[in-house]
Amino acid sequence: MSDIVIYGTGKTGQSLAQLVKRRGDNPIMYDDEHGFVPSGDFCGKTVLLSPGVPPDAKGLAEVNRCGAHVVSELMYCMPLCKGRVISVTGTNGKTTVCCMIKHVLDKECYPSRLLGNGGVPFSSEVADVAEDETVVLESSSFQLRNADNFAPQISVVTNLAPDHITYHGNYAAYVRAKCNNFLHQNPNQFAVFNADDKDLFIFALHAKSRVVFYSLTDKNANCFVDDDGFVVWNYGGKKQRVKPCFPSPYAHNKSNFLAAVCASVLGSVPFADAVEALADFVFSPHRMQFVAESRGVTFVDDSKGTNVAATLAAVSCFTCPVALIVGGYDKGESFLPLFSALPHNVVFVAAIGQTATRMQKQAAACGVSAQVFDHYKTAVVACRSSVSERGGVVLLSNACASFDMFDGYAQRGEYFAGVVKEVIDAEKK
Repeated sequence: MSDIVIYGTGKTGQSLAQLVKRRGDNPIMYDDEHGFVPSGDFCGKTVLLSPGVPPDAKGLAEVNRCGAHVVSELMYCMPLCKGRVISVTGTNGKTTVCCMIKHVLDKECYPSRLLGNGGVPFSSEVADVAEDETVVLESSSFQLRNADNFAPQISVVTNLAPDHITYHGNYAAYVRAKCNNFLHQNPNQFAVFNADDKDLFIFALHAKSRVVFYSLTDKNANCFVDDDGFVVWNYGGKKQRVKPCFPSPYAHNKSNFLAAVCASVLGSVPFADAVEALADFVFSPHRMQFVAESRGVTFVDDSKGTNVAATLAAVSCFTCPVALIVGGYDKGESFLPLFSALPHNVVFVAAIGQTATRMQKQAAACGVSAQVFDHYKTAVVACRSSVSERGGVVLLSNACASFDMFDGYAQRGEYFAGVVKEVIDAEKK
């Protein structure tokens, strides 16, 4: 019988199984849904833990009791990877930054693969990565939770804010997981941090690798935007500046731009080439995506805004009146930081989904009125009416995951777009 148990039979678990088989073993597959683990099943085993298995999974108690050796996908795969790894994590922006880095590498003809969270598992392709390839790896807190020896050549941390509290148990555990992206690096590797997130300054002090900061406002950072609108790279005794063509006018996406430039340059792409390559970058759907405009009202889909920090970043992009649609699957996050910081141009809040009532109560505690709706259509109609006379934006940015009503944020965004079309078509009749 094999000494390797794969805990979790989802996408990553299946990918891990194929990798283990390629290496000449036939692993044991286990999932909590298949029943209780008999005493001793994990004793003496190496347990490869899929990222979807939460810390309170019932089988983990038996794993810990037996003293089994627990290994995350990232830990198992990293020694097998012959190429360079750029690992990007953060509460928000990591998918965009990964796609931006991949875009730069593609345009500059550097062989690369985009792997990790929400896409192709690292374990599915790691055995095929060549020495001259770069793996751009999106690393979530789920994946990093047990990655105690994970050391990518380049780490990027975009920002940190409360998220996935139900999974991790508390914010401190979430932060500890994220920090595994850089804590185990050596002095020859690089850790890139967002200097505009002040908490990251503290975490950067614990990095053993070479620290690089980027910022939209701090001119002491290694990569920043100067007063003339130029992107500046100031590292290793060399200072360069290039006039960028930002692919998005929004501040959070300019920050993502700088993160991608830092990683690309540290990955051997010339600075000017990295900046210029991003001029034609196209953002993925459901991230501040224009849906429609009708009678002076613009409809925007930010369904990927699945936590408080993301929604605050979204509403800060506008100075006109905003009607905001929030609510969805409950991840255990407090919404008091959202409603206490809402800008004054948010004139209407519609709450929907599993968290709607809790959001309404927490909004009231902050002096904000939020109306609960059972259906997206009635919410969209009410939002449109609230800004119709002044001209403004109806913004879907839920501050919650989507699994209470949808398969994912993409389906939620598509549904929203369909409702908007229905409402606009009805106006024309």
